[in-house]
Amino acid sequence: MSRWPGLAAALASLLAPVPVVAAAPAVRPEYGVYCVQGRLVLEQKRIEELKHAFGGDVCRLDQDPSLDGARRKATRLGGAGAKCSCNPS
Repeated sequence: MSRWPGLAAALASLLAPVPVVAAAPAVRPEYGVYCVQGRLVLEQKRIEELKHAFGGDVCRLDQDPSLDGARRKATRLGGAGAKCSCNPS
């Protein structure tokens, strides 16, 4: 009979393979170029948040992982505050 009956079980549990959980990839912020109520807006919020805040008159025209990139895209569309439309003409 073993002197420490629980010791073997404890050692076996320590040596058992441990499942490895991969870390979730870091979420990079996206900067959106939105048309909100007829005006061009740069926002880091999701479109769902903007629609909730401003009603349904919101659409995403472009996006970029960097603020500078989003600003360049907005400038090509007239710049922040420029008139815009969610309905293509």
